[in-house]
Amino acid sequence: MHAPSVGTIPPLPRHRLVRIRRFIRVMFKTIVSVLSVLSFPLFPTPAPAQCNDQLCRNLQAILDEAITDFRGYRANKTSGPDVSIEGTAVPCQMSLWANNVPMYICYAKVPTPDSQKWYARTLQTLQGLNPTWHFQVSSSGEDHYVDAGPPDCEIPPNDGPHRGQCPLHLQTMKQSDGTSKLYLWMNSISSPYLLKPPPPPPSKAVSSAAAPAATQGTAAGCDDFCQNLKKAFEARVAAFAGILSTKGNDGTTDVTVRLAGAKKCSVKEAYGPKPNGFGTQFVCYWRETSGSAAETRFRDLVSRLQILIPSNWSTRQGTELDDSTGAEITAWYAIEPGSKHDVRVYVSVESVGLHVTTWN
Repeated sequence: MHAPSVGTIPPLPRHRLVRIRRFIRVMFKTIVSVLSVLSFPLFPTPAPAQCNDQLCRNLQAILDEAITDFRGYRANKTSGPDVSIEGTAVPCQMSLWANNVPMYICYAKVPTPDSQKWYARTLQTLQGLNPTWHFQVSSSGEDHYVDAGPPDCEIPPNDGPHRGQCPLHLQTMKQSDGTSKLYLWMNSISSPYLLKPPPPPPSKAVSSAAAPAATQGTAAGCDDFCQNLKKAFEARVAAFAGILSTKGNDGTTDVTVRLAGAKKCSVKEAYGPKPNGFGTQFVCYWRETSGSAAETRFRDLVSRLQILIPSNWSTRQGTELDDSTGAEITAWYAIEPGSKHDVRVYVSVESVGLHVTTWN
């Protein structure tokens, strides 16, 4: 054999060359795998599918607003997005829970077949927009109840949600007239009122006999405003005789029922375009500090009454002129079949009124 010349590298044996090539291939695969793992957090996960219809876009907008305590909707006097689908109109509005947590509530009364289509499509869309949420679904025939939110969230009581409770509720309830009531509400998820206040110290003035009644009212999920509104509404059957107190000099009668924030609540005679033209009505008035506060009060009363009134009552809302002042007002009506009883809620600038009337 000849010695290799100075400055040249002798060729490797064939078996060593094969081993080196195998080593290079193994190391290349290993390096690529390690780099892909290390660089994974730098790239965002695939975004949810884009909304392809108006319902999806509106629901996404509502969910986004809940993150900011609905500040945009509460500052704007115009209505926010609805949750309607083709052939089924479901309007929405801002409201407040009894514990002051803002909520965006949507309501409609539609034929039951339409309600089932709306429910199925809305639920599917919400699940697509919130793939990590837990949806607690309970159905009985054509009635459906859904509470949704982060995993392990609890169903909130009727007097308002708190931290750790599900912010979204979806519901359909079949009525005896072939229609169904639809509800969708989304609670704020950043309101400071979501924090539970510390329990008040026990009052010595409350007797042990009264304590079980208070506990029962709280367990039922109906706050003082809710209970008093319910008492006033139910008292219409006996022309409000059960809540009368003392008669005033202005033709009104004081009542034992008070609605929080009301300037005055009383019972007085009613006159209207009825066959007999006379009746008795429970009346409450609020004077708010601003037009937006009055709007909030109006929407809260309507939301509460929509749940309270029987399913066969008709409802409507519109703009009209006040009989005494001629000012333009927004009024909401609920009327019993046969027009024996009706409810009227109105708002005008900073004033809000509630009338529950029974006709002779």
